[in-house]
Amino acid sequence: MQKRLTTIGKSRAVILPKELLELYGFGDEVEIVPTEGGLILRPVRKGLNFAEAKEKLFREKADLLQRLSDA
Repeated sequence: MQKRLTTIGKSRAVILPKELLELYGFGDEVEIVPTEGGLILRPVRKGLNFAEAKEKLFREKADLLQRLSDA
């Protein structure tokens, strides 16, 4: 799909169809990932990634994990 850049003030924007945004679950925020070939746009997912969830689990359950390892 090709889209034309639109000027908004001193910035440039790509206007995406509502159906496309809904199909891929885009909300009000977008993650922009620079790559060698261009940019990747992804919907921002609220919540923790795996590493963050693991750290939270170990931090919150440290006492329980210690008791289990001592048993």
